Amino acid sequence: MTKSNHLQLILLLLCLNVAIAQKDTSPLFVTYDKGRIATDGGFTRGVGWGDVDQDGAPELYTSNSSGQWNAMYKNNGKGGLNKITVGKPFAELINKGGTSEGVSWVDYDNDGDLDLYLCSRGLEPNQLFQNDGDKFKQIENHALVDDSLSTSMACWADYDLDGDLDVFLIGYRYNGNLFYENLGDGNFRVLPNHVLSEGQGNARTCACGDANGDGQAEIFVGNARQPNLYYRNLGNLNFEKIASGPIIEDLGYAYGSSWADYDDDGDLDLFVANFDKENLLFNNDGKGQLTQVNEGILVNEKGASKGHSWGDYDNDGDLDLYIGSGTYGPDMYNFLYLNDGSGDFESYTDGLIPHHADTTAGVAHADFDRDGDLDLFVANWGSGDQINRFYINKTTGKNWAAFRLRGTKSNTYGIGAHLILRLSGKEMNRWMYPITGYGSQNDYELHFGLGDDVKIDSLIVEWPSGQVDTYLNPEINKHSVLTEGD
Repeated sequence: MTKSNHLQLILLLLCLNVAIAQKDTSPLFVTYDKGRIATDGGFTRGVGWGDVDQDGAPELYTSNSSGQWNAMYKNNGKGGLNKITVGKPFAELINKGGTSEGVSWVDYDNDGDLDLYLCSRGLEPNQLFQNDGDKFKQIENHALVDDSLSTSMACWADYDLDGDLDVFLIGYRYNGNLFYENLGDGNFRVLPNHVLSEGQGNARTCACGDANGDGQAEIFVGNARQPNLYYRNLGNLNFEKIASGPIIEDLGYAYGSSWADYDDDGDLDLFVANFDKENLLFNNDGKGQLTQVNEGILVNEKGASKGHSWGDYDNDGDLDLYIGSGTYGPDMYNFLYLNDGSGDFESYTDGLIPHHADTTAGVAHADFDRDGDLDLFVANWGSGDQINRFYINKTTGKNWAAFRLRGTKSNTYGIGAHLILRLSGKEMNRWMYPITGYGSQNDYELHFGLGDDVKIDSLIVEWPSGQVDTYLNPEINKHSVLTEGD
């Protein structure tokens, strides 16, 4: 070897060493290990994040079954969650439970704060708690807590665009699905002969989202070994039942569902998690026509899927997907799939997530520590001795922006709003539909990972009322609140 070639080899090795040294080999998530939340578990089913005291830092609520009390964790604003116990503020929310399933932090009375609604599978009634600012009051004489109800999950949206939230409940075993109209004063009435009020207790999941871009939310219902259901919103609380197509005919044990723009083309696609076969993904053509996707890891990897949550977990500008496996098995791991930016996914194999063989039900995300990335809470229920998993996101070096909504003409938390963020010739879309997967709810904050971009050109908010607000050059790396018409 000549002296020149020897020097070139040395330089090449030095460059490789520098590249290896600079590569970030730290895991995307680590487990939270402080306080009761790090060791609690047993029979947890649903998960709900919500900023209950409106200080910007979201609280966490979990529903439990098999006789256990539910649990609430107060955000201390310093990167910690403190478990609420008897005698503490909000304690009236925890001495309940036993057969609780779906969790909804929702402003059912449209007064500007988050109330709590819990679905239950029949051995106890659904429960409604009204937020009075510093305490909660249980509402007992109400259509939504009728003793005859047996439900797993609630899908809240302003289905008739009148400024308040209506609700669709999926029935479990003892009754069919039910649709309730909000009368505008915190009271509801069931619509018993409505096309949505059907089923025989086989439903396990529901998802609402505006599939055709008309501002009105469609409804998907996933059933257990019965044909799934899909309804197109025609306006004024009228729906059309779709009677054919793969979204209806591909039979499985659907146990989770969600709408998300996974390919970032400006429309909502549909994901269905199946318990006993491969998952389903339906791509939207932009006009509400959904075509089944047959290629890719999301629909070809089987794992008894159940709860799941879409989010830009690595802050690179596209939506990733975490999926929980809902049955016990030594090789039944949960999955994290990272989007490569083109709508294709690869399995994330680093860190602890692919090594936890938990029996998972609900999954939901929030930036609980306010550092600009999405953290994950995973509810486990399997053998009664599994702890829940709280994963803290350790993403660094990527920019981001996050927005909470305050409706004035629209419902107070902007459910159904569509955000369009434009930067560097690219457009990203998010919709405010926080219900996700199975019985769970993400935080009411829409998060955008920006990658290496340092400037947002504009942000457009299309509100359910029809109001359109445009913000030029909103700040990056900041949690912002957007008020309708401001």
